[in-house]
Amino acid sequence: MFIRKSARALLINSENKILLFKFRFPQIHEKVLWVTPGGGVEEGGNFEQALKRELFEETGLIFNSIGPWVWTKEVVFNGKKGDFVSYERYYLIKSDNTDISVENMTLDDVRTLNGYKWWSIDELLSSSEEFFTPQIGNLLLEVITGNIPNRPININ
Repeated sequence: MFIRKSARALLINSENKILLFKFRFPQIHEKVLWVTPGGGVEEGGNFEQALKRELFEETGLIFNSIGPWVWTKEVVFNGKKGDFVSYERYYLIKSDNTDISVENMTLDDVRTLNGYKWWSIDELLSSSEEFFTPQIGNLLLEVITGNIPNRPININ
């Protein structure tokens, strides 16, 4: 089975809000989900390089360093071209800059983007929206209150 490696950011601002994008996923039967910034690791690349590239493309922000790897997630998808595994690493990144620009997004991302928002914990916990990580509110609450794992935890 094909494994798609992805690097994801828990991009947290000074108000402890997390940036999420709402994308339509045509390869997963047009599913619409709120997801963290990030994307695929290119052949020969690593997770940190991929995340820096994706953050620039999706937010316009440049990060010289990446925070700690805090979560891992593996999900099997039934895609239009067959089943695949999405192996994801989530990194904690704090930023005071909330001025997001989607100018550098790929054409595919622009076509499937349905919006973005800085979410508070309360909004996440009370929302009826669909998140790629359904328990993101509770997981993020742990991180924001200082419970950053010494080793990445599996959030499946």
